[in-house]
Amino acid sequence: MTDNVAVLDGFTKEVMAFSDMVELHLLIKPDADLDDRFKAWDCDEQEYLQVNGWLFTFEHI
Repeated sequence: MTDNVAVLDGFTKEVMAFSDMVELHLLIKPDADLDDRFKAWDCDEQEYLQVNGWLFTFEHI
């Protein structure tokens, strides 16, 4: 799959997610609750992830 497939699936908000151990470049749905668990598209690995939002700090790109 590609980023385009994720965008067509509604993952249109681009964010960087930071924790002590990892940085992720993600596409998320506009209504994703960043304090909860949510599905996201990993732009680097080109796959969907389940993200535990409470473990990250987010920066909107």
